[in-house]
Amino acid sequence: MSDRPELTPDWERIIGGLRSSVTITDATLPGQPLVFVNDYFLRLTGYSREEVLGRNCRFLQGPGTERETVADMRALLSECRPVRTEILNYRRDGSSFWNELNIDPIFDETGRCVLFVGLQYDVTDRKLVEEEAGRAAQAAHRQSRGVMEFVGKLNHELRTNLNGMLGMLELALLEEDLPDPAREHLSIAKTSGDTLLNIANDALDLAQAAEGGVELERIEFNPRLVLDSIFKTHRTRTGEKDLELKLELGASLPQRLSGDPHRLRQVLDNLLSNALKFTQRGSIRLIAERLPAENGDNGEVRVRFTVRDTGIGIPAQRMDKLFRAFTQVDVSHSRLYGGSGLGLTICEELVGLMGGAISVESREGEGSAFHVELPFAPRGSESGVSA
Repeated sequence: MSDRPELTPDWERIIGGLRSSVTITDATLPGQPLVFVNDYFLRLTGYSREEVLGRNCRFLQGPGTERETVADMRALLSECRPVRTEILNYRRDGSSFWNELNIDPIFDETGRCVLFVGLQYDVTDRKLVEEEAGRAAQAAHRQSRGVMEFVGKLNHELRTNLNGMLGMLELALLEEDLPDPAREHLSIAKTSGDTLLNIANDALDLAQAAEGGVELERIEFNPRLVLDSIFKTHRTRTGEKDLELKLELGASLPQRLSGDPHRLRQVLDNLLSNALKFTQRGSIRLIAERLPAENGDNGEVRVRFTVRDTGIGIPAQRMDKLFRAFTQVDVSHSRLYGGSGLGLTICEELVGLMGGAISVESREGEGSAFHVELPFAPRGSESGVSA
């Protein structure tokens, strides 16, 4: 005879009227049989009270019930610990339902576990929605992978042919006796080809970043050499513009950093190309400075890179569109300055992947400043070969 505490009639009436399934099992008897179920439990499962009292709740399990979930539940109950889980159960007519199960142990004054009180909720509709969402996510992922593969193949074909075409154009432009009109036409063709090649590369980079296909290096490199190389490359592109390029390196900028110099170059190349595109006169400054250490930075070195120009600037109402793919500040800018509008989107994706942040401050007609803050690993944590 069990010495479990008896339920008073009032408690039975209150619990019996709940619109939630309630069960009570005797923790002191072998098999932990049911000693109480309310009416909602009977409606949920289709059993009668006579069919369930004195039995262990295992009769609700069936072929689709996960054995691992059952084993975990038994282990927790054997230690008189609470159970919170979702389990596939079966009604008397064989139909299944997802049961959100909450079981709590009840202890007597001596600390002995005497009862388990369970609350069950039918969460089948929610599980069906979650499963449908999961299938939709998998389908979207497969479609995304398909798009990614298509972009990769298309990019390869475009670059192969464009590089061949650009190579022939460069050879043609080397001809000394080329008439001026022909040289001008060939130069325009080469410029257009370069633009197409950049768009193809940008599209692949953006697709890879969105798909998580961009792999970051962590190697030791000299940031001063990398920045100097970037600066010299863009200094040759000022052409006939009345424009001064300046490189400003803070005195505290380390001689060595550990990170991905290739992706850093890609971000700064994009920002400098944008600055050159939208600045006709004045100056463009590439600034790099080490930021003060913060609490909890784990020894990371944080560096802020700024590209500041005196170009056309950005209207305040257009700032929210700045990092969207295939958009520019104004449609007229695309006609006047060219470009796909992918550069800043790629910058934001890459900076995010590197654990940093990108921001902009600008006034229309007064220029813009793009700030990139990036963390670099402490020295000695790099992998791979040094740059």
